[in-house]
Amino acid sequence: MGVAIEVAGLVKRYGATPAVDGVSFSVAEGEAFGYVGPNGAGKTTTIRSMLGLVRPTSGTIRILGRDISSDLRAVLADVGHLPGEFGLWPQLTGLECLEYLGDLQGRPPVRRKELCERLELSAADLHRQVRVYSRGMRQKIGLVQAFQHDPRVLVLDEPTEGLDPVMKERFGGLLDEHRRAGGTVFLSSHILTEVEQTTERVAVIKAGRIVATGATADVTGESVHHCTLVLKSPIADGALDVAGVSALESDGLVHRFEFRGDMEALMRQLGTFAVQEFVCEPEHLAETFFEIYREVR
Repeated sequence: MGVAIEVAGLVKRYGATPAVDGVSFSVAEGEAFGYVGPNGAGKTTTIRSMLGLVRPTSGTIRILGRDISSDLRAVLADVGHLPGEFGLWPQLTGLECLEYLGDLQGRPPVRRKELCERLELSAADLHRQVRVYSRGMRQKIGLVQAFQHDPRVLVLDEPTEGLDPVMKERFGGLLDEHRRAGGTVFLSSHILTEVEQTTERVAVIKAGRIVATGATADVTGESVHHCTLVLKSPIADGALDVAGVSALESDGLVHRFEFRGDMEALMRQLGTFAVQEFVCEPEHLAETFFEIYREVR
């Protein structure tokens, strides 16, 4: 498997202020990669640099083996991009916008009809002027234009903004199909559960620098679980002194704690109790994200 996206030492300054300061990462072909951080962290500047929309101060960016500084046109033909603040021309119809953007992409819109059907954009919708579209309708047009030329790489910034739950589910299906076909996804979003559900690896950016990166399951703290144990009868003090248990809070027959590591010993111990209910949930990206931000000053 080759490398689809390679960013090395990316720096972008506006005057003396660095918007991105030494960012490096790589994304393998067929991988879904998440990029998260608060507003102003440098997510959008990274994406704009990747697509040649701003000129980096220093660093190199290669997409599908091509350097964007010398081969940008060929790169963009293989990329589907949905910007975070997707704007359309209000006087044009939805179809005219798709046709214009398709011409810029440089490849035929082989999936346009199928995508419009799946996202419930009717012929009547497509022939209406964009100025009367809802936020969700404009976002559907954005998704169609990103996917319509069947790109090998998708670069998506806040892709589900304005979509209803049904359309979000269909978007998830489109991503799954793209991955199964060998396509690559670079997804930036402030909806952390969306990143958690759709990506394999994630990088967290703060103040222009990547402060954490790794498998999404690791960054979300898959080995950290929040547990609630409800018993039918009391247990002795210290009965839950099992390796991996921490932050234990007991209130009568209800015991809440965190658990890290292999659960085998814990489950053996629970087997000696009269258990009414046991719930154990993995820590999620949102929790880990804010923990990282508290730790990195």
